[in-house]
Amino acid sequence: MGLTLKPFGIFKVFPTPDGTSQTPGPVAFRSASRFDNATWENETFGAVKFLFGMGSYLHGAGGAHINIRAALKTSDDVRFYFEYISRGDMTTHAQGKSPVILAGQIDIDPANEKYAWLNHTQLVGRGMLTHDPLCQTYEMYVLV
Repeated sequence: MGLTLKPFGIFKVFPTPDGTSQTPGPVAFRSASRFDNATWENETFGAVKFLFGMGSYLHGAGGAHINIRAALKTSDDVRFYFEYISRGDMTTHAQGKSPVILAGQIDIDPANEKYAWLNHTQLVGRGMLTHDPLCQTYEMYVLV
């Protein structure tokens, strides 16, 4: 039994530059950010509308652990929740030299026949950072 990666569009996250709190911690550096916007378009959702979201990361010598939570809405007005963790080397990632890898899940109304299957799978992505504009762009895939 194997898994197949099905392309699931491009997901872009735009953090709020002045909405970030950064603090050195006893174990690693911590940061929390609000999002200005997020975009996502694929054959399943159409063009997604961003409702709200935020992220945090823990960054130390061993790499970065990034947690993201966002509320979004499909092009046909179905709300859903997207939560994911990305991992990678923040030093090289912030320079645009290495990706972070996303593993996530969608929670959506299980009574919705069109989308309920998303409650039973995982999403993965490969993301790169740009600074102008400040944006994290992921090539997204769903496991089928």
